[in-house]
Amino acid sequence: MEKDTRTKLIEIATEMFATKGFSAVSVREITTAANVNVSAISYYFDSKEGLYQTILKEQLTPILQALRSVQGNALFTPIRRLTSYADQIARINMQRPFLARLMTNEITNPTEYGGQIVEKHISQMYEFMAAALQDGMANGDFRRDLNIGYTAISLAGIINFYFITRPINQKFIPLTEKSNEEYVAHAFRGYLYGITNPKKVRSEFD
Repeated sequence: MEKDTRTKLIEIATEMFATKGFSAVSVREITTAANVNVSAISYYFDSKEGLYQTILKEQLTPILQALRSVQGNALFTPIRRLTSYADQIARINMQRPFLARLMTNEITNPTEYGGQIVEKHISQMYEFMAAALQDGMANGDFRRDLNIGYTAISLAGIINFYFITRPINQKFIPLTEKSNEEYVAHAFRGYLYGITNPKKVRSEFD
């Protein structure tokens, strides 16, 4: 019973925090929706803030696990490391539809309770991308004139923007269950190889 109540609170509060924001959600609103006593949040999480931090950590943990699994594979080339990580991010976002909104809330309106958690995640993601890019430049996979910081930010933006704007995107293009992975694969190819014909680009600048 304990696990059921705790899980119910997390599931209900995750959607509320993602759609309304941390400040706009009350303890009573969460417990009423979960049909449990208002003291349940204090019992399981100490406070609303503790519940929120638990949710953020739970939502972000699979991404950090994916990052570590890719980092730990010595056989992966820099391109394979970035590709594999991007693919896993797509699957995780498909399984966790509120993840992108929770992160966006904290990025645009950081709270005292979640800001550091999200910042730590973004920092680890940036370090992973920067290392892969640095290795790729060293072995000739990538251009040597890349600005690693800008290039890492660009990749993170390409991946995450889709999931942040997915509710709006659905109004303009048909999105299926496979769209997440298809988008990441398509966007990542564009990121790696560009969208222009190299001969055409050269002629434009000659």
